[in-house]
Amino acid sequence: MKMPCGRSFFCGNFHCRHAATCSAKTAAEQAAASTGRTGTSGASPRENGTSHHTAQKASPSPKPATQPGPLARPADIVYLYDGSRPGFFSCVHESVYARELPAAIFPESEAQPSLFQQKLIPTDTQKAARVEASISKKIGPRATELLDNIFFSCLPEKEIAMLRFLLLGYRAGPRTPYMLGHTDVAPLLAAEKHLMGEVHLLHGFIRFSDYDGALAATITPKNFVLPFLAHHFATRFSGEDFLIFDKTHKAALIYQNKKRSIVPLEHIAFPDASEEEEAYRGLWKQFYKTIAIEARENPRCRMTHMPKRYWENMTEMQDLL
Repeated sequence: MKMPCGRSFFCGNFHCRHAATCSAKTAAEQAAASTGRTGTSGASPRENGTSHHTAQKASPSPKPATQPGPLARPADIVYLYDGSRPGFFSCVHESVYARELPAAIFPESEAQPSLFQQKLIPTDTQKAARVEASISKKIGPRATELLDNIFFSCLPEKEIAMLRFLLLGYRAGPRTPYMLGHTDVAPLLAAEKHLMGEVHLLHGFIRFSDYDGALAATITPKNFVLPFLAHHFATRFSGEDFLIFDKTHKAALIYQNKKRSIVPLEHIAFPDASEEEEAYRGLWKQFYKTIAIEARENPRCRMTHMPKRYWENMTEMQDLL
């Protein structure tokens, strides 16, 4: 039976108005030929409805692209490091090149007994510099900023969380910090928000006292906020010498002779307040009570804007504790 175009085989002209009909017949003949049930034996390819155009073997369909494997696979091992930023980046280098994802990463001073093997990662400044450069290059400056902030946050097991974020970032690229719902990104963004919120509150909640011409204050924050407070108070009190003691993290911000530094400090005992200092404290308490509107007092609203955990270091709140 001839095709509507006048041929008994596919003409090969895709612009022919009967190309669809010809193609369908050719496909059926190729299927029959592949199973050994072609037309009459001894017939020519033209009589069987095939030609050299269709006798060619069909090319295999392309295989789906395989997804790249993970940079590191879970391992029953715990990394220990010296607690420094270069030390953490050395742990990242070890994880990537050893292709292992540790169960946890802890500072050596905070290590606890574990059933997992513990591996001490020495700090290598060259490896740390390579890792730090790769973060900005492959993931972007926003990732570098995020990790810098998280390193000072109170996020539990923040080291392993940062490592997971980096392993994801090396695969996903610059969009990683903006993957807000990803399980390896969302906890870091929440911790950064908590850190910056506490810094903002302490800009207004720190209360200094005068001790023989030097100002001093004590804070008990959850996050290590001293690096973020330094610029604000050094600018605000540029003509003063002052000290802010972080009782939680055993450290102090010292500003003296136009220079600022953060030093470890286990404990500090302030001298007794002078009569003049006590008078100023009394004036501040009286000012706080005077500007309050008694009829509109709302303790719950006050605790929302001024969390109670800050009260112990605020002069005006001492009588309410």
